[in-house]
Amino acid sequence: MRIGRPTLLLLALALLLMLTGAPVRAQLAIVTSAPGGAHAESLSTLRAKLQATLPGTRIDAIDWSELSRARLDGSRVVVSIGTLAARAVERIAPTQPVLHILLPAAAYHNLPPRPPGTGPVSAIWLDQPPQRQLRLIRLALPDWDRVAVLASADGGPGVEAIRGETEALGLTLTSARVGSDADLYPALREALTEPAVLIATPDPLIFNSYSVQNVLLAAYGHRSPVLGLSPAYVRAGALLGLYSTPAQIGTEAAGIVRDLLLGKAMPPPSPPSIFAVAINAAVARSLEIELPPAEQLTAALMAWQEDDR
Repeated sequence: MRIGRPTLLLLALALLLMLTGAPVRAQLAIVTSAPGGAHAESLSTLRAKLQATLPGTRIDAIDWSELSRARLDGSRVVVSIGTLAARAVERIAPTQPVLHILLPAAAYHNLPPRPPGTGPVSAIWLDQPPQRQLRLIRLALPDWDRVAVLASADGGPGVEAIRGETEALGLTLTSARVGSDADLYPALREALTEPAVLIATPDPLIFNSYSVQNVLLAAYGHRSPVLGLSPAYVRAGALLGLYSTPAQIGTEAAGIVRDLLLGKAMPPPSPPSIFAVAINAAVARSLEIELPPAEQLTAALMAWQEDDR
């Protein structure tokens, strides 16, 4: 087989780099918070999607605990996956563009301010936008006109964002504050004096692995369906789930990284634009609620999103 001149030149360059010991720098550095689970799923999807659109892109995956400024030298773009990785990256404050993914909006907004001379920073956070949540409630539960939200001391902006969207959709919002674990159930009784759709928020004081099952049971006792944050919520007893999977966020991140590597500007921080809906048919039957199929609700939400752009 005859080897062309361009190929020979590339082989010669690679041999020269090996002989001189010059490192091959990654075009993309991905800093991860955990080696498995959702973080690994986002990493794998981001890598595969980027390699499909920009073959040959060099990627360096770095655990957050091993991060240093030297590991980022030579990279053109930095992506962090998860809150631990985002904090580690921001402690270094790279000069490269930085995209944070798979973290709550509150965690992103609580990152330290960037010093002058650093690169642009953005995020795809986990939180679904309030308008999307309320639109799903209108599509799935057209006869329900009350929604409820619980918020801790740091959850005020989220409640106000939901409140600002309810009137346009003909919904009434009730809310209650949770200052400590002891306040949780009194707050639930206050918010659910009348049956309402309880919207779960990514507030770890209220919705965490210790409390979520009891919150779902309490809401069920008030004949109030719950709109959850993930498929796990739906499996645990939420009527509906609106969420973006780690693979969906990885896909969206790959598109942003591709554009950055091609010289385009960093987009502003935002919720994910790709999402899915899940339903719990058993809970729907128990609450005597008829729901459209999850696929139909997802398609309707997507169509609304496209029309709204």
